[in-house]
Amino acid sequence: MAELSATRVPVSPFRRAGASALLLLALTSVHHAYGAYIYETPWRLHIVHISVPAAILIIGALTVGWAKATTALGRAASWLAAIVILAFPVAMIGIWEGGWNHVLKNVLHIGFGEETARLLFPAPVYRLADDLTFELTGIAQLPLAIIAALNTISLMRRPVR
Repeated sequence: MAELSATRVPVSPFRRAGASALLLLALTSVHHAYGAYIYETPWRLHIVHISVPAAILIIGALTVGWAKATTALGRAASWLAAIVILAFPVAMIGIWEGGWNHVLKNVLHIGFGEETARLLFPAPVYRLADDLTFELTGIAQLPLAIIAALNTISLMRRPVR
């Protein structure tokens, strides 16, 4: 039997930042589409209309940043990608949607009861935990946002090649 090589090809920081941000955008799109379906709230689909252009912008900026890394254009494109990733997938989706709308809501509901949770999360906009898949996909946005943030920070700290 042939021995497998122990050498690994390093994964580009551009790829790590992009993959984690795009995975977060995909997760939130599925989460919101699922929520729109089970709660009959089509307004939740708005996130898909924002996520797709954001994903295209991130991919384009990271591609230019990688291809032209040693130029001013490449550095500007990398910074653009980082700003978009940190502002939209990380802050708006991961921290706000995942952290506030799901983690905090569930901590308050489970730990302190419905009355306490309703102070910050009033009906009908917010649903208290009644669907495990919806809540778990919502909660999963926060740790994935942390990974995307760390990968993006790592991308911006890399030496110019």
